[in-house]
Amino acid sequence: MNRYCTYLRVSTQKQGHSGLGIDAQRNMCATFIQNNNGVNEQEFVDIESGTHRDRKGLWDAIDYCKANGTGLVIAKLDRLARDVEFTFKVINTGIDIHFCDMPVVNSMILGVFASVAQYERELISDRTKKALAVKKEQGCKLGAASSVYQEHYKLKSSEERVMEHRKKGVTKNARFLQKKDTVAFLKVLTKVFPEACVGEPTEWKWNLINTKEASREKIVEVMNTFKEIDPTLFPKWNLSGDEAMSTKTQIKMANQITTLRRSILRNETINNTFNQQEL
Repeated sequence: MNRYCTYLRVSTQKQGHSGLGIDAQRNMCATFIQNNNGVNEQEFVDIESGTHRDRKGLWDAIDYCKANGTGLVIAKLDRLARDVEFTFKVINTGIDIHFCDMPVVNSMILGVFASVAQYERELISDRTKKALAVKKEQGCKLGAASSVYQEHYKLKSSEERVMEHRKKGVTKNARFLQKKDTVAFLKVLTKVFPEACVGEPTEWKWNLINTKEASREKIVEVMNTFKEIDPTLFPKWNLSGDEAMSTKTQIKMANQITTLRRSILRNETINNTFNQQEL
């Protein structure tokens, strides 16, 4: 019996209930696996509105396939990416990828489809930019709060305004935690400090995570391994030569770990506060 895992992706929570949502993709994958006398061992999901850089579920799926020798099943090519370069980065990880809408496909054909998908994405982006430019020439304000919102905001009490600003802080903090580099760095820590990184990050033994020379060397090694898979990771880090083991890098790592810990704890604290207030 063939062994597979599945990867599902929707751009937003709303899309999960319409169009080619989670359920539709799951059904397509299930049919493909059944027709190929297989079993689905694991499912990975991404719900995001950004770029492929934030797809934690996809990288977890790739890691799972590598560790367990399974094939990766995806409903359609555009659920993986509409970016040629990124598509081939995933292909070059060495795992077997199967698209339900293209059951018989090789790397060359896949490259052609990816090129078409990227061209479509660029056309949409170009149309959007041109439409915004026309609105700007017509005197429309872009990006500013609407007059209706401004009037509504004026009617709010000081407590309601404070709560709104706090919620915006939650969103900003959550976006930081969902960034591609942040997610990757957390995975680096789990590989370097497996005994400390047990359970959710809020439960980690952060006092055991350090940047001493031996630990720093391991962190740099794992970060470089991740960069081999995705060269766009950690662009602001110098991870080669003596610089990687310098005091400057050690301070930067320590600051990164401290920032991560505070953001994770802040996210939990604020969410708990909102949950209690809603109750």
